[in-house]
Amino acid sequence: MNQEVKNRLVFPLDVSTEDEAIFWIDKLKDYVGVFKIGLELFTACGPRIIDRIKEKTQAKIFLDLKLNDIPNTILRTIRVISNLGVDWVTVHILSGEKAFKTAVDTAYNNLKIIGVTILTSLDRAELLALGFNGELVREIKDLVFHLAKIIWLAGGDGIVCSPKEVYQIKQAFPELITVVPGIRLKESEDDQIRVATPYEATKAGADYLVVGRPIRDAFSPIEVCKKVLEEIEKALKEKENA
Repeated sequence: MNQEVKNRLVFPLDVSTEDEAIFWIDKLKDYVGVFKIGLELFTACGPRIIDRIKEKTQAKIFLDLKLNDIPNTILRTIRVISNLGVDWVTVHILSGEKAFKTAVDTAYNNLKIIGVTILTSLDRAELLALGFNGELVREIKDLVFHLAKIIWLAGGDGIVCSPKEVYQIKQAFPELITVVPGIRLKESEDDQIRVATPYEATKAGADYLVVGRPIRDAFSPIEVCKKVLEEIEKALKEKENA
């Protein structure tokens, strides 16, 4: 297994019990470079799940809490998270540049701050209903790019963005880590609007691919992991030879 390729695959532990999380870690640890802990699992298990993952694997740990609060609360929370031993945590840029920069300035123990812009489930109609400027959401990628620039200016380490925005962001801000959900092995109908294959996303500039349901719901999850890694490797080789 190519370690560089494996390191790019993120598996979200979107389950509600420690036993389920450990089941998936044991099954996939030889194929996944980053395990993501979301709100569901963290609410169910708390920080203990971080220690359990560390017992099982050397994979990175991505705490995806999408923090969105006032600067002082962000500061105090990032202090706590910095001592949990995770590698990344998400902070929503819609909390404001000051709150986001507070997270960046407060983080220590090599904790990386990953910015969240617009959720991949949102389309233009929903953004308009939420009161976003009509011109700015004419193309969602323009709004995401606008927010990405704020993340970059605030010193963020990376950004969560859809496959449809990753190329523009990576071209403008190459130093930002791009973490890309909405990855599907083929076209599918689900609640994430902006999707792409592992090959397409990697060619566009994705550093890390978040692949959940295609693996979790598969008859053979390991075979799907292998297919994803093959597509990543193919895209990387083509980019290298271009």
